[in-house]
Amino acid sequence: MTPSEQTVTPRPAVSAHGILLSQAPVGELLAWAAKGVVPVVVAPLEGRTVLVPRGRPAVAAPYDDAATLCAARPAPTRLAPTLGCWVIDGRAVLTVQSRHWRRQVRWVVWDPERGVLRPPGVQIATPQQVVSAAGGGSRAELTSMLAERHHPPARLLSAVLAVLGLPGGPLLLDPASAEDLPRAQVHQPDPREVAYFEDAVKDAVLLRRELGVDA
Repeated sequence: MTPSEQTVTPRPAVSAHGILLSQAPVGELLAWAAKGVVPVVVAPLEGRTVLVPRGRPAVAAPYDDAATLCAARPAPTRLAPTLGCWVIDGRAVLTVQSRHWRRQVRWVVWDPERGVLRPPGVQIATPQQVVSAAGGGSRAELTSMLAERHHPPARLLSAVLAVLGLPGGPLLLDPASAEDLPRAQVHQPDPREVAYFEDAVKDAVLLRRELGVDA
């Protein structure tokens, strides 16, 4: 068979830009990913384990944004500290979790035009908390970088990882390359977990209606 006749399985288009870094072993991060609804790649990466979304979630809108689902999903204590870098709605987003916060996600949201924002309804992470989760880096440099404007969000996040001394910057610019990492493992959502998620969403909607929240 000639190379032109060989069947090549195409990779899915990766629309989500983001990574999650953890100090937990690959197996533990994969076990957590298996309870989610987003297809992901998990691989060891220079002293960390990285999780990268690999396409759209297996659920319908408005829950079909992989970066948002991954960013908002609390990780168990055994995976902490974790640091996530995400591009959501044209903004750069950092998510931080600590072993001391009991599955609470804290956020840094940066807009190219307005700088750091304080969105209502989320816990804000301080530069020191970001540095602590990263295990190194300069708080002053991070603060200075977040004060800048007019950068592409993915490039800003890549630079933030460099300041923090963490790997993964190139994956923010080329998410599909995660599959080329040594010992990378691809996980597809389990249909049972998708069904659990959809049932939970329906129950939440019904409860809000009964309470008159949507009225």
